[in-house]
Amino acid sequence: MISTSEFAMNECVTELRAACRRPILEPALERLLDTLRPNFRQILDGPEGKAHWTDHGQHMRDNGRYLGALADFFGYEADVDIIGETQLLQAFAMVEAACRVGAPTKSVPHDPSDGATARRSP
Repeated sequence: MISTSEFAMNECVTELRAACRRPILEPALERLLDTLRPNFRQILDGPEGKAHWTDHGQHMRDNGRYLGALADFFGYEADVDIIGETQLLQAFAMVEAACRVGAPTKSVPHDPSDGATARRSP
């Protein structure tokens, strides 16, 4: 039987692949997954892991889908046929910045005027 973290990782990778229209370079994907695996294990293989997956699994799968779609976009922008490490890392930087799974919950909703939101310079 596989661990909750491996099950979750497989689910997220399935979503990533489904959202990305281009093939993904396997070593690049494995390097990304190697960086994520310890966090997945810490969160999902603990005593509250199954409950966490029940509560946040859909959001985690959604993040996998966003990652795949963004990697595909960056592949289009770079005019490459196969998604490599650069495109995956660009996509991951965007998804990671928006990811709230596993983060402490704020008691107040996010207020864009609080200055914590990154802004483009003119």
